[in-house]
Amino acid sequence: MSIPISAPAAYVPQTAIAFADPEGAVGVSGQSPLPISEPSFAGVAPITPDTPIAAPRAIAIVAQGAGDVALRFADASMIVFPVEAGLSILPFAAIEVVGSGTNVPATFFALA
Repeated sequence: MSIPISAPAAYVPQTAIAFADPEGAVGVSGQSPLPISEPSFAGVAPITPDTPIAAPRAIAIVAQGAGDVALRFADASMIVFPVEAGLSILPFAAIEVVGSGTNVPATFFALA
């Protein structure tokens, strides 16, 4: 039995939920159960501030101390937010770490 889904749906049964797959959407079934977490990252590339990149799945920041990080997105909008020393993984598809708004010594990585 197929269940049509119209957006926005007030209620969508779990059997109708599909997730992106390299070959297309996959329906939930006994052979393809509902995942319980995000898939692991499959790749990493260093980010140089003020150098545009292809939007990743997430950004990893290894900060040496506390400070601010500025990120630019594909629509030219920006966000500046505080970070603490250590590792932060942000689920942002930012296309650039903006040097003029970033004042913390850190290493940045694009996670795919």
